[in-house]
Amino acid sequence: MESKKIELIKKVKALADRGVGGEKEDAAKLLEKLMKKYGIEEADISEDIEEIQSFSYHGEFEHRLLLQIFYKHFPDITENRRRVRTLLYGKGSRSTFLISCTKAQGIEIAIEFDFYRELWKEEVNFFYQAFIAKHDIYPQKAYEHPSELSLKDSYRMQMMMKGLSDKTLRPRICNINSYSSNGI
Repeated sequence: MESKKIELIKKVKALADRGVGGEKEDAAKLLEKLMKKYGIEEADISEDIEEIQSFSYHGEFEHRLLLQIFYKHFPDITENRRRVRTLLYGKGSRSTFLISCTKAQGIEIAIEFDFYRELWKEEVNFFYQAFIAKHDIYPQKAYEHPSELSLKDSYRMQMMMKGLSDKTLRPRICNINSYSSNGI
């Protein structure tokens, strides 16, 4: 069948699905007539056909991130058991996450996964720099400054450092009473 006819039928279907009042009813009747005339099934024109889409990931974090994105798109937990499968290929190799979804949903999930995975890498690197600066883990002789930061990133790093724990490796001075109560 010509692609123009298929596109016309898809447009009529969209109007039948989303139209209002009489417009919706007329579009539904026209759609039924066109589908019979050209011998088209609902599956032929539906863009809501679910297929198995595969997503590769590496490591526990990427697995958790992919699951989080999946649950964002499919919040019904009881329905999700039907949608998702995980294939593991062994330690240290990429694993595959299989999701039953439409092509459009699969593309959207893949785009979000790539974006957030790269953003996470950037944020972890930034956190590492803040952690090193907070705990002063620099060589004694050659003080290494973090790479030049913009004013905005410098402020972010200061805020992040304030939020980090103040634990230190240096021994803490203990109360003498605590030693005497322990028999020391």
